Amino acid sequence: MGKQLITQRRGRGTPTYRAPSHRYYGEIKYRHYDEAEKNSVVYGTILDLIDCPGHIAPLAKIKYDTKEEVLISAPLHVKVGDIVASGIHAPVQTGNVLPLKNIPEGTAIYNLECKPGDGGKLVRTAGVCARVIGKLGDTVVVKLPSRKQKTLLGDCRATIGTIAGDGRLEKPFLKAGKRMHAMRARNKL
Repeated sequence: MGKQLITQRRGRGTPTYRAPSHRYYGEIKYRHYDEAEKNSVVYGTILDLIDCPGHIAPLAKIKYDTKEEVLISAPLHVKVGDIVASGIHAPVQTGNVLPLKNIPEGTAIYNLECKPGDGGKLVRTAGVCARVIGKLGDTVVVKLPSRKQKTLLGDCRATIGTIAGDGRLEKPFLKAGKRMHAMRARNKL
């Protein structure tokens, strides 16, 4: 008779291992992806910066001119009231959302879509960014924070800039036990 393995304990679904999703403010995603607005630019205003317990980075609540409200990971150096844009012909500025094919090489980006319209799945943790390193026909090669290169379709969207919240690992540790716990958590990221 030994004790339960950690994976067996997690599988039971007790409150210790359950994510408190009832406390989350919402899902991070881009505005609706439709073909009619492919050639236009939609502007929006940052209404609020939110500290959500389900995300390491702060969230930005954006209301677009089309009355759509979305939550995205907040880029570094934005504030409430800033104007952001979304669309094919949006300018290349921090916080704007563009398709990968319209982003110049060497630009820092985050929250990349794996497939056009999926809302963003890659590069979403605090303080990181990916870089566009090349374009091959209708695909774009991106260098991820892990130094791995990934080829994505040119219609996949990404946000320009770096995600806010990059100083979270710089706070001092008070006890050796807290440091060990934080190192284990960092290795799981």
